[in-house]
Amino acid sequence: MLAHASTSIPSIDASATPAQLRRFFYAAYCDTPTPLRWLSAVRPYVCPFDKLLQFVRDGADVLDVGCGAGSLLALLAAMKKIRRGVGCDVTAAPLESARAAAQRLGAENILTFELIRSVAEAPEGPFDTVAMVDVLHHVPPRDRSDVFAAAVRRVKPGGVFLYKDMTARPGGRRLAHNIDDYIFTREWVEQVPEGAVEAWAGDHRLTLVHDEYLPRLIYGHELRVFQRPER
Repeated sequence: MLAHASTSIPSIDASATPAQLRRFFYAAYCDTPTPLRWLSAVRPYVCPFDKLLQFVRDGADVLDVGCGAGSLLALLAAMKKIRRGVGCDVTAAPLESARAAAQRLGAENILTFELIRSVAEAPEGPFDTVAMVDVLHHVPPRDRSDVFAAAVRRVKPGGVFLYKDMTARPGGRRLAHNIDDYIFTREWVEQVPEGAVEAWAGDHRLTLVHDEYLPRLIYGHELRVFQRPER
């Protein structure tokens, strides 16, 4: 069941709390099927959007690789933080929800969403920011370095590669993530080993400018921000 078209979307800024983000996403995704609407609404309690936003400069062109329903780009567009956002994913259904949210936000001229078969088909750009959030743990380990390489090639000189994924550190938070993914995807995922993305980034001359471990509820997140040299 879909919400009425009269649903208003609350304004949002970088200081928004998870509860405020929940209300924002619940309104922005009111034209999508109820299960996805609820998932989008509760995601701010798990995903540290507040930490990601600060690494996207104002007026940036952004590519979100594996964007799903487009939550990150929807948030950036609503905050009027970016000039353009392109999301791409290998699954069609979430992209329909992303397009519906963009239209409801009045951002259909800023945000576009593309169905791809692999990261190699993503728009070339280059982009000021390329984001890859909770993607690599779904990629077979043998293919991860190639997927990473394809994504970072789309970062312009001086630009930023924004990486966030679930923690591989032993313990309950890692187990909670595995159980969560199994419930929703029927996939027992294998997290990206610690140090792997740093090694791949070094192969592509990217500099690590920020790294942080972020516990949220029962989950743990690894945030890495890399910058490409100006030349």
